[in-house]
Amino acid sequence: MDGPAGKPRRCAVIRGVLWLYVPFVTVTNNAVIGMALKYIEANPQERDLLRSLIVLALHGPPIVTPTTTPAHVTCRVALVSVDGRVLHTRAGGRSWKLPGGHVDGADQSLLGAALRHLAAQAEVEANGLIPASVLPVDVTPHPVDAVPTRDEPEHVHYEATFLLRAADGALEQPTSRQSSRRWVSIADVRGKLGDKLRSEAARSRV
Repeated sequence: MDGPAGKPRRCAVIRGVLWLYVPFVTVTNNAVIGMALKYIEANPQERDLLRSLIVLALHGPPIVTPTTTPAHVTCRVALVSVDGRVLHTRAGGRSWKLPGGHVDGADQSLLGAALRHLAAQAEVEANGLIPASVLPVDVTPHPVDAVPTRDEPEHVHYEATFLLRAADGALEQPTSRQSSRRWVSIADVRGKLGDKLRSEAARSRV
């Protein structure tokens, strides 16, 4: 049986009744739609970028579940220091990037998912961090290549980036050898996100 987004769903027949398995998630599609609509209100020029996300969330399976195709939501953090630098992390020799990843079924919110990844990947806890908003500063769709070995088709990550500021002295050095992090100047952050971070930095200095 195929779900509305073309993804096979697990089902079983018990005593003549067809049961359809849908993963349980705390962050509902309605919550994602609400976030998207508020984000569009603040960024009306990006309406077309998020239109497909809203349609999928209205008619499809849980939009935050990592197995949902053709798209699902991921979260990350843009953590900015008091001197205007942005935290990047690296694991297993991969490229440097903002800490983030998929939403877990136990995450209470998209921001909560982003904070969980920040703690796991950079050893930075939420204490001492100041969120700019409960809404993401940026939402951008990114195409993801298929992974045949995992039976994973091509799909899209709608990456929600939350802006947080670190209070002076709030960050300690990581204790794990597996945790690698570095700070990058806001001036070196590219694309739409970089423009928004620089705009927010200029606004905070006023």
